[in-house]
Amino acid sequence: MPDTETEETNTPVTLLDDSELLSIVIEKHNHFMGEYSSELNDLEEKIGAGRFEYNRVTKELEALETRLVVLKEKRHQLYFQAGKLRLKLLENISDKGKIQHLESEIGNLESKLQNANLSSSEEYGYIDRIKSLLKEIIDNVPDNEMAQQATVSSILDILETAKAARGELDEILNAPDEHRKESIALKQEVEDQEARSAWLKRRIGLHKEAQGYWENVGTGGCQ
Repeated sequence: MPDTETEETNTPVTLLDDSELLSIVIEKHNHFMGEYSSELNDLEEKIGAGRFEYNRVTKELEALETRLVVLKEKRHQLYFQAGKLRLKLLENISDKGKIQHLESEIGNLESKLQNANLSSSEEYGYIDRIKSLLKEIIDNVPDNEMAQQATVSSILDILETAKAARGELDEILNAPDEHRKESIALKQEVEDQEARSAWLKRRIGLHKEAQGYWENVGTGGCQ
C-alpha cells in the first residue's frame, strides 16, 4: 500500500495575555462611558431648554385663562353699569312719553346682553342698536336738559368699552386651547428625555463600576 502524504495548513493564532485582555475590557467600558456621557450632556441641555419653554407656555396659559375670566366679567359689569345709567336717565327726563318706547327696547336688549349666550355678531348688533336708540333719545331731550345728554354720552362710552372687550375676547378665545396642547406636548417631551437621562446615568454608573473593578484586577487588587 503506497504512502500517502497529508498536508495540514494551520493559521497562526495569537493569544493575548492577561494585561492585554484587561486593557481591551477597560477600553470597552471607557468607550461606552464616553459615548453615554456625550449623549447625556446634550440631553441635559435639551431638558433645561424644554423645562424653560414648558414654564413659559404654562405661565402664558395661566395669564390667558385669567384674562378670559376678567374680560367676561368686565363685559357683564359694563352692561350692568349701562343699565343703571339708563334707569337714571329715564328718571330725570321730564317728558318720558317721547322716549318710553325707546327705553323699553333698550331694556330688552340689555337683558339679552347680560343673560344670553351670544355670538360676537349678535352682541355687536345689539350694542349698535342700543347706541342708535340712545341717539334717538338725545334728539328727543330738550336742550336745557344737558345732564341727561351727558348721561347718554356716558352710556355710549361704556358700550364702546364693552364692544372692545368682546373683540379682545374673540381674539384670545382659542389661545388657551392651543397653549394647553403645546404645554402637554412639551411636558411629555421633557418626561421622555428625563427617562432617557436616568437610563444613561445608570448605564454610565454600571460601566464606571465595571471599569474600576477591572482596573483593580490589573493592579492585583483582586485574586
